[in-house]
Amino acid sequence: MVRPQTEGEVRRTRGQRHERAGYDILILDAEHKQSLASARSLGRAGLHVALGESLNQWRTHPPLPSFRSRYCARSIVLPSYADDPDGYAAAVLSFVREHPTKVILPAGDATCVTLVPHRQELAALGTVLALPPDAAVRIALDKDRTLEAARELGIGYPRSMRISNIEELSAAAAEFGFPFVLKPTVSWTGKTRSRALPVEVIDKAEAAEVAERFLAEGSVVLAQEWVPGRREAVTLFIADGEVIASCGHLELRTTPQLGGASVMRESIAVPRDVYDAAVRLATAIGVAGLCEVEFRRNAQDRPLLMEINPRIPSTIDNSIRSGVDFPLLIWQLATGQPLKRVEAYRTGVRTRWLHGDLRWLRDNNHRAGRPDSVSRLHGIWTFISEFARTRHYDYFDPGDMRPAIAELQYTAAVIRRSLREQ
Repeated sequence: MVRPQTEGEVRRTRGQRHERAGYDILILDAEHKQSLASARSLGRAGLHVALGESLNQWRTHPPLPSFRSRYCARSIVLPSYADDPDGYAAAVLSFVREHPTKVILPAGDATCVTLVPHRQELAALGTVLALPPDAAVRIALDKDRTLEAARELGIGYPRSMRISNIEELSAAAAEFGFPFVLKPTVSWTGKTRSRALPVEVIDKAEAAEVAERFLAEGSVVLAQEWVPGRREAVTLFIADGEVIASCGHLELRTTPQLGGASVMRESIAVPRDVYDAAVRLATAIGVAGLCEVEFRRNAQDRPLLMEINPRIPSTIDNSIRSGVDFPLLIWQLATGQPLKRVEAYRTGVRTRWLHGDLRWLRDNNHRAGRPDSVSRLHGIWTFISEFARTRHYDYFDPGDMRPAIAELQYTAAVIRRSLREQ
């Protein structure tokens, strides 16, 4: 079991031979699969990569799959950003002082919120925080401000109402009807141990329960109409106000089913209406570097804005396999290297997170009749038939198999625990 962390502690789990070595890049949020995909991309490019995570935020048994990667030159355990955000930031700064590091790349909302105030301190140490400018990050991480920007640009989004108390839910129910969606305007407030995700509610009791939880966590709550159509997204890389690279994907499944982590996705040519709206929004709020803009089509086939993310998306491996190496572009921009425009990428590339798809199947079995659910039989067929359609799996890489083995071990442990609890 991971022992509790002391304030500012950085524990070395690998790479002891690099006691005083510097690193090209420190990728944070190593629990996330997009961090592993980024480490592999940059490691193959010859960079010296360190990975860090607040392990007591997540699993209770190391090592993480990404810590097992051949491209992880050093793995570090940081204090909990939920319990001790100041200690987390201090530990990152301490690591950079001891081991000069050119770039820090966060992959989660919490680390973005925690480290953005320390951008200048990192810069004084010669380290670039690889995120868009502070103003763009603040807008992107606040759905209320994102929708305000969209409204000014004439970009469509679901009908929305701000909810500041439980009594206002009646107006939302009258306006939208059930089901509708409740979401916090800010997914990370520091009052919970995990990112808050949108939730669909199907009756008054559920609406009250969810709204009370979000309000208690310190966020303004948005009520939105539920949009039933295709989920389309585009990842953009912007430099000097111009799009250097883009890659679109169709989101087929997520866990949780509404607004959760990507489970199954396919690269697509970005529809013009989605692309134009995404570029207008990203450039208007001042994004420089990477962002992902997500849409969902309504019954009239109109794309409606869901959110814009100013960090590495969980679909990044799909983009890399489709021919757009966003992590390498992030590195090149952060270190002032020339950027080469990516003119095209492969479409029809399907990538799957197997552990997440098992979770989707389990959850779907308990969601009969709810939005974004299918029948149990359809769910089982969808899960099984995917093996015949998809060649690429998150964590699996023939030249770097230890992360996949660790992920399979974790999945097996979860299944055994679930069977014991039945």
